[in-house]
Amino acid sequence: MKWIVLEENPQPDNYIAVMVAEEGRILRAESKPCAVFKSSDQALSHARSLRKQYKVRNIRIFYMESSSAFL
Repeated sequence: MKWIVLEENPQPDNYIAVMVAEEGRILRAESKPCAVFKSSDQALSHARSLRKQYKVRNIRIFYMESSSAFL
């Protein structure tokens, strides 16, 4: 699995988006400013630092099954 953290300004959504995908799959989101990680710990650590930087409350994780969860 790979973890993609979008690094662009999260306004107006007010959350840092993290997407989880299979390793070989290429997502359109990867054409935007993002960071790709192999572990959830690294991705969530980066997302937390972006959350502080942009002063937003939430991190939202999007899974390939079309579900998502706020963290």
